[in-house]
Order: sequence, then structure tokens, then C-alpha cells
Amino acid sequence: MREPKIKPIKEIFKMSKKELIEYLKQSEISMRPTDSIKVIPFQHGTKILFYHKNKTKPYKTRVYLSKIEEIDLLR
Repeated sequence: MREPKIKPIKEIFKMSKKELIEYLKQSEISMRPTDSIKVIPFQHGTKILFYHKNKTKPYKTRVYLSKIEEIDLLR
């Protein structure tokens, strides 16, 4: 059984796309070796979509938000 290795959010945001995908493959317990990951950066963070092989709808979504001020969200 895999034990997830949780990293601080600051470290996750410093990772390259390739490093992030490798980290997710090692840390996600529900992920199968044939699954794929799509990383979508956006203004206030990163969205991660997990897909089973040959599927178009993600089975899991994870969002990492960077620290932002509430005032930024109201604009």
C-alpha cells in the first residue's frame, strides 16, 4: 500500500509541470499506472484533472490555490 507523501503548498507551486506530475503519481493513492494527469494553471492557482485510460471525463479534480487577498477575488 502506498503512503501519500504530502508536500507544503509552497513547494508544490515551485515545481515544474513535469515535477508536479511525478509528485502526483507518487502521492495519489487512487491513481492507477494507466491513468493520466492534466495540469491547468490559472491566475490564482493550478487545477489538476485525473483521467482513467481512454476516458474523457476526469474521475478526480484537485485545485491548489495560491495565497491571495480576498479583495483580489472580488474584482
